[in-house]
Amino acid sequence: MLRSLVGELDCIRVVPNWKNIPLNDIIILTMKKSFSVFIVISVLFLGIYLKNISGRVVPVEYEGHPVPLALPEIREIVELVKDGESLYDIFKKYDLDIGTLYKITGASRQLYDLVRLRPNRSYIITTVRNDDGVERLNLFKYSINDSSYLKIIRNGEAYIPKVEKVGYERRPVLLEGKITDNLINAVGETPEQMKVAFNLAEVFEADIDFLTELRYGDGYRMIVEELWLNGVFKGYGDILAAEFTNNGKMYEAYRFKVNGRTAYYDSSGRSMKKALLRAPLRFRYISSRFSHRRKHPILKIYRPHLGIDYAAPQGTPVSSAGNGTVKLAGWKGAYGKCVIIRHPNGYVTYYGHLSRIRKGIRRGRKVSQGEIIGYVGKTGLATGPHLDYRIKKFGKFVNPLRLRLPRGIPVPKKRINEFRDYVEGLRAMIAPPAKGENSLKADAAQRTAHSLN
Repeated sequence: MLRSLVGELDCIRVVPNWKNIPLNDIIILTMKKSFSVFIVISVLFLGIYLKNISGRVVPVEYEGHPVPLALPEIREIVELVKDGESLYDIFKKYDLDIGTLYKITGASRQLYDLVRLRPNRSYIITTVRNDDGVERLNLFKYSINDSSYLKIIRNGEAYIPKVEKVGYERRPVLLEGKITDNLINAVGETPEQMKVAFNLAEVFEADIDFLTELRYGDGYRMIVEELWLNGVFKGYGDILAAEFTNNGKMYEAYRFKVNGRTAYYDSSGRSMKKALLRAPLRFRYISSRFSHRRKHPILKIYRPHLGIDYAAPQGTPVSSAGNGTVKLAGWKGAYGKCVIIRHPNGYVTYYGHLSRIRKGIRRGRKVSQGEIIGYVGKTGLATGPHLDYRIKKFGKFVNPLRLRLPRGIPVPKKRINEFRDYVEGLRAMIAPPAKGENSLKADAAQRTAHSLN
């Protein structure tokens, strides 16, 4: 007991007496102990860190990024439809999924039938191949015409179609010219200029036969829209106003919207359209005229030819001459494939020797003036492709070129003042320039020529 007590006293004796130790020595001793504790803690945390990061691999190609990113492979095809080429041919050519072809044609059928593509129309196909290796069609665009296109977008496993308008910048310009032999040569022979010539002929077709009634020195002036996209000239749009002088008489036409429909009217507001078109297609020439005694080119006998034969390339679209109801659509003896349409006021029109009748044109169907009903051919008794166009009035065949027809609905009286103000504005644009004033035509022609080159 005494010995253990003495031992405890010895232990107590070794503890320094802080009161007798100088202050500097106490500070030095405390710092040494703190540094030792810091070293021990640092070594402990370093060991934990090294254990956590062991086994990590930093990709060489993505330095500093823990996971490599796989980017999708995108393919874009921009082409024109070749003559006779189908959408199936295009999918096979670019090794695209045929199942997708059936999906997009089915989805778009109500808006536009992709079964028959038109040559020289553009299309864009965009596909995406993800890391699963499967190439999927994401976007399909097809140029329906110069003003609209079909757009189909993938949404999951479905495809959503939509017809959209091309966002052209429209610039009105003046075009003018003189007739030396025909309208095409006067306006120009490029595809865009020919389009303007055909449109001009359609505006005045109720008053002027551009194949038989043109005279040397006849002239035209018209305000037409130039279509521009991203600073590039893309063609011509609508004719806004036109003047045509034929055999000394001037005709005027102005484009104006009434009740949501755009049509052409003369300066007094009368419709430029008549009950029936004089020629329901764009033709090259008249190969046979209305006659009560003509030698048949195949039968070699004389018999009446109570219509007009318009020679045109095989497949040229044929339109309904007026609003009416289809009376017959099928084979009719010497006429071959034929469409017959009954119109108001006792008129009936015949369209013979068609190569085919447009899908959906059948007996009882209502059709509108200008609606395509078939295509030029040489079925029945015919020596070459042409349209045999005939008109009956109250049961009797009449000469389409001499028939006087009533005009369409005029501008409503309640809008006639608005129409007259509109006409005066266009007349100021179409009037011949004063001396020293630059012609808009020259400026437009220079821009057009530069853009087409």
